[in-house]
Amino acid sequence: MEDVNHTKLETRAYNMFYGDFQALRDVHIEIPANQITAIIGPSGCGKSTFLRTFNRMNDLISDVRVEGAVILDGCDIFEMDPVDLRRRVGMVFQRPNPFPKSIFDNVAYGPRANGLRDRAQLGEIVERSLRDAALGDEVKDDLSKSGLALSGGQQQRLCIARALAVEPQVILMDEPASALDPIATLRIEELIQTLKEKYTIVIVTHNMQQAARASDHTAFFMMAEDRAGYMVEFGPTQQIFTRPQNKQTEDYITGRFG
Repeated sequence: MEDVNHTKLETRAYNMFYGDFQALRDVHIEIPANQITAIIGPSGCGKSTFLRTFNRMNDLISDVRVEGAVILDGCDIFEMDPVDLRRRVGMVFQRPNPFPKSIFDNVAYGPRANGLRDRAQLGEIVERSLRDAALGDEVKDDLSKSGLALSGGQQQRLCIARALAVEPQVILMDEPASALDPIATLRIEELIQTLKEKYTIVIVTHNMQQAARASDHTAFFMMAEDRAGYMVEFGPTQQIFTRPQNKQTEDYITGRFG
């Protein structure tokens, strides 16, 4: 486990534009290693856009332009090979999106794409990833079953296992429990707590109770009058929820707006 005082991800004076529209303005954040950082804020304030910065998913959108620096372990991500970056920074989306393949082939997809062909090694990776995603016991006897045949909560844990299979350092989660029922949501939150021993986790959530329960640090984003997203406040979750430094944060958390 890395030193939790180590900064894993950082943005400096980060601005992002879609053509002439500024989507994010002057975001500076230092995300600590092996911690869970939640990003909260009202709809449209750029939370998911900011999350997708860290594995350059926004590169896939035409007309995107960025300014400033985004740093992973001291390296500027815009100078890295995006394929290598996405191996190191995995992503779990809002809705479970298993491939129409077997459970085994879903989890083995990334290692195979990276050139691994040894069936025994693949089997070990699949077993370990499913176990780490708290799904192993539920599916171990039926790895040939389609990933699409699993329940919603199981599908989301399968997608987490798929992300873990390429041994990333960071896992980005874009509202990973918003499509799930309360019991499946709790399973995901418990899972995230165990994963931070090995990974740095950044999670976007609309659910403030989830942020309060499940994260170590919280970043609160807002939208300016010109609709650019900006970060209002960042700090330890307990402080953000009990002693926020900014009145906008306090108003949002106490439900006065948003």
